[in-house]
Amino acid sequence: MFDKNKIKVITLDFDGTILQSDKTWLSPRNYHALKECQKKGIYCVPCTGRSADMFPPQFEDGSFRYWFTCFGSRIIDTLTGEIIHKHSFTPEQSAEVCRLFEGKGIYCEVAAEGKLLFEKEVMDNLYKYPVPPHHVWYMYASKRPVTVYGKLSDYFLSQNIGAEKFNLYGIPEEDFEPMLEECKKFDFAGISLSDPKGIQISDDPKLRVPSMEILLDRLGCTWENVMSIGDGMALDSLMIRKAAFGVTLENASDELKGIADYVTDRYDRDGFAKVVEKFIL
Repeated sequence: MFDKNKIKVITLDFDGTILQSDKTWLSPRNYHALKECQKKGIYCVPCTGRSADMFPPQFEDGSFRYWFTCFGSRIIDTLTGEIIHKHSFTPEQSAEVCRLFEGKGIYCEVAAEGKLLFEKEVMDNLYKYPVPPHHVWYMYASKRPVTVYGKLSDYFLSQNIGAEKFNLYGIPEEDFEPMLEECKKFDFAGISLSDPKGIQISDDPKLRVPSMEILLDRLGCTWENVMSIGDGMALDSLMIRKAAFGVTLENASDELKGIADYVTDRYDRDGFAKVVEKFIL
């Protein structure tokens, strides 16, 4: 059994773990639990596939200092603005991925330099595209999306920057399998599926634990100081295996439940707050 007095860091997933069904807001009970953990001097670190500028509003109050974004491709100290760790695709690799979908009328969110980039055609005609419901506030109200004029592949090459993640949604049925097969040929990326009919292209999953260890070293901690909670095999299982106390939720897969030290209630029944109240506070 872990020693709760040694827990100095809690890593937490967003969707299906700590956010409500709207994938945008924390419930009052989960928010209170996070704040109580912070009062005990515990770092609560969001670990997510989202880019920095698409974090839920409640995490932008300045109290969540360290953000583990784009599956660990970018780790940010939000107090100082320092990028503690950054690992992106090369400009050439980024351009290669872009050529799969650019100009084909496919909705894709391209994460780079902490922002999301979009083709101009997509931004001009959002009503035609399957914008995920929890992304609508970002697309219309945040004023943060970056519109790229011309080809995205040319943009990465001309700016000499690399992408950190690609989210493709609503791929036409006839294009999905051929595009997935092309994605699997990328030996520099990890591939996962999403809804509706989507493909997520991100960093190699094997790099996620080393990325977290960079942050832990920064905080003077090791895995014996970590509680990790999440609901997905792709990212969360890696953290849950390594942590002193690995937690998943009732809505997770049986495979992940078999890895975790503890299974708490569902995300939409304040599972995070319940496990923290029981074992940490």
